[in-house]
Amino acid sequence: MDTEIELKFLVSPDVANRLPTLLQSYQILKQDQQHLANTYFDTADLALRKMDAGLRIRSQNGEMEQTVKLAGSQVGGLHQRPEYNVPLTVHTPDLSLFPARIWPEGVNPAQIQQSLQPLFSTDFLRRRWLLVIDGTEIELALDEGEVQAGDRREPIHELELELVKGDASQLFELAEVLVKEGGLRLGAVSKAKRGYQLAGLSPKPRLQMLEPLVLKPEDTCEQTMVALLHKGLCHWQHHEEGWLAESDSSLDWLAQLREGVSLVHQTLLLFGEQLSHRVNSGWIDDLLWLQQQLSWLDRAQMLTYLTADKGHYLRRLDCRKTLTCELMARQELLPDEAQLQALLYSARYGRLMLGLTHWLYRQDWRAGLSPTQVTQLAAPVASLARQRLDDSWHVLRHSALGEPRLDGERYIQQKGKLRRNLMVGLCFSTLYPEAERIAFRMPWLDILRGIEDLDMLSPLLDLRDELNEQDAAELDEWLARKQRFLLKALEQSRAQALLLKPYWR
Repeated sequence: MDTEIELKFLVSPDVANRLPTLLQSYQILKQDQQHLANTYFDTADLALRKMDAGLRIRSQNGEMEQTVKLAGSQVGGLHQRPEYNVPLTVHTPDLSLFPARIWPEGVNPAQIQQSLQPLFSTDFLRRRWLLVIDGTEIELALDEGEVQAGDRREPIHELELELVKGDASQLFELAEVLVKEGGLRLGAVSKAKRGYQLAGLSPKPRLQMLEPLVLKPEDTCEQTMVALLHKGLCHWQHHEEGWLAESDSSLDWLAQLREGVSLVHQTLLLFGEQLSHRVNSGWIDDLLWLQQQLSWLDRAQMLTYLTADKGHYLRRLDCRKTLTCELMARQELLPDEAQLQALLYSARYGRLMLGLTHWLYRQDWRAGLSPTQVTQLAAPVASLARQRLDDSWHVLRHSALGEPRLDGERYIQQKGKLRRNLMVGLCFSTLYPEAERIAFRMPWLDILRGIEDLDMLSPLLDLRDELNEQDAAELDEWLARKQRFLLKALEQSRAQALLLKPYWR
């Protein structure tokens, strides 16, 4: 058995031309290229897929080999899976050739064998370089070809860095050099998973709301921190893949991607005292940078809503058509799909994702901690949760949201602060009784939605001076009514929310 430790990247086509030059400064033990044809097998009810296993037959230079990869682990784009390989003489899988001990308890390989059938295939040219770096051997494999399921096809442009032997840190150091050149994006989806999706046997990514992490009071601070970071990174990458896969490129995918980024950012801030210098301060800067790169999403969602169904939201305005045309023109100025793809394949984005993956893989926060920090990380998270929730609540109460009365502009200015406060609550929410937690959070969620509705009017305010006098007067009156209604509802919700007793005390 071999346990694969590899980093998977999806790459832009131009990387194939740049890679040989980039590798010239390394010691290359071996270099070759080969054509690989792979057929993947499973049962009609996907018995292997359900146990997170993959079975393939690879044909190469007239020789065949069957491989089974069993359930492993994944952090970011780092994949670790047990792998078993057996030579074959015929193009038919034979599970009896694998050791019986490899199968999970309760699995009957002989029964699975009877129902195996080919499902999809991959066909690609693999260019390989075997490098040695300070005694560590790393194989780079650049794959270009396609996944095929029936008459459906998808291109393959992937780069895999696999640790052959030695120190896994060298894997990441080499990856960082490559990522700096741009055009690489850490890949969370394997060729097999893409094949299952293409064959219609596995669902494509679905949009998901960020749900609370299930916690127990006895969970340690370290366990909670790691689980929150994994959850945030997984949510982030899931919606990155989903946005890239969606033909309509819905903004909702990017909004949820941003939620995952926000959870990672908030988690590093919440546990910063326990980690001290072990958190790379550059990540905080990069996470802030990435959220800034996505800050236009709020405006984009507003414009999408205002222009939906030919401006249905503006249906009571005689100048609806004029406004809708102007709003649609503003939409054209927002980042387009090509610009967003460039962001996801950019060097800074890739370096951030790679750094977080490496940090989680090595559990780097443990090195160099003081005895006090070690004790803090090992302590139950319940005490820290109360402290952080108190801190967040104090900030909120002493912000403008705690003042006697707010106007519309002041409410809108508090949107980011309220989002951060609600994210802190989400991080620790399942430590507390659900009914009390929901009763406390709901008014604040209503306030956030009300602020977002109020902010929805901002693009219209921006257009006011471009209208003729009559249309401007009509818009002013309509906006004033909307604002009065929303402010009245916000004030009522805020008055109720400020009277509630915190559920964590």
